[in-house]
Amino acid sequence: MSSLLVRRRGKKAAKPAELPAPADGAPGSASPWAGGPDRSATPASSGGGGDDAGTPPAVVEWSNGPALATKAWGALLALALLAGPAALVWTALRPEPAPVAAAAGAASTTETAAATERAVELVETWLRADSNDQQLIASLTNAPVGTLPKEGLTIRDSSVAQVEEAENDVWSVTVGVDVAEPAPGSTPPPSGGQAKGEQAEVALVWVRRYFQVPVLVDRTDTRYSGPELAVTALALPAPVPGPVAAADPPDLDYPETISPTSAAGQSAAGFLAAMIAGDGEITRYLAPGTTISAITPAPYSAVAVTGIKGSHEITESPADGDGTHALLTVELTRLDGDKTTAQYVLTLVARDGRWEVAGVEPAVRIDTTPSGTIDPGTAGE
Repeated sequence: MSSLLVRRRGKKAAKPAELPAPADGAPGSASPWAGGPDRSATPASSGGGGDDAGTPPAVVEWSNGPALATKAWGALLALALLAGPAALVWTALRPEPAPVAAAAGAASTTETAAATERAVELVETWLRADSNDQQLIASLTNAPVGTLPKEGLTIRDSSVAQVEEAENDVWSVTVGVDVAEPAPGSTPPPSGGQAKGEQAEVALVWVRRYFQVPVLVDRTDTRYSGPELAVTALALPAPVPGPVAAADPPDLDYPETISPTSAAGQSAAGFLAAMIAGDGEITRYLAPGTTISAITPAPYSAVAVTGIKGSHEITESPADGDGTHALLTVELTRLDGDKTTAQYVLTLVARDGRWEVAGVEPAVRIDTTPSGTIDPGTAGE
């Protein structure tokens, strides 16, 4: 049985009743302020406390104070004189401090945000524009506007697909956007138009299109008010191919099948129901130290686990620390009663004979074993 994450448990602090009792005759506190063993004892008087009694040690030490202070000041002065030439040599030879890398990272983030915002604005405006929007387009780019259509397009869901720094403060930004276009095979209306009162019926479909825009970001740092950015789109949007799917996507690394009715499956299902459907208290399913909040208000009314694949084999009687990364396929019931399928990756860890959720993972596990490699565990079989 493989163990997933071996969770270390720190030793519990001893309760007050478990602390060792002081030895016989020892004081209850070691503090010198409480009469503990570290406190200097006052010597007993040889007599009845008359004038012949010995001088307390504290008075003897204080009587040597002026001499000790004089010696200390002399030593400090000598050290200062000796350190002077050494300090001058270090000042002359020490290397110049390296530039702070964090400042460059902050600058890149600021400039990236400015470039992508201008690119998205130009692409959306250019796609929606008609022949009356020459000045509007000209306000967003230094490029000549040229020809615009009689009617603009209907678009939705624009986002940045890619951004990279080219050179000389120019950023290349690729924007993806859904465009309503005639369905493939549709016949466009004749150039002469329709009869008066008639309207051409053309079926439209949503198509994801991509447009590339070069953007210049000129940054001027100010002392008190932060950086000042001058942003200019240097050209009109250019239609480009979008990202393509990998020709040979990797396999996922979840070789074990886990029953949804198992203890681990039921714990995972209960956690998801609490997190996204508001069904039950989410904390009862979490491992100690794990903090995951439920979505409020709940976007779904029910969750049904239809399949679970795990990275490690599990049993119904697990040892503490056993666990698996679990890929769950779930059917979600929307608030309107309709259903859709989604997938989650959870980390499940065993404790005290039950399964708990230790995290919602941000990505899936990929099988990195090269193709054709023989598993050492099966070699020779």
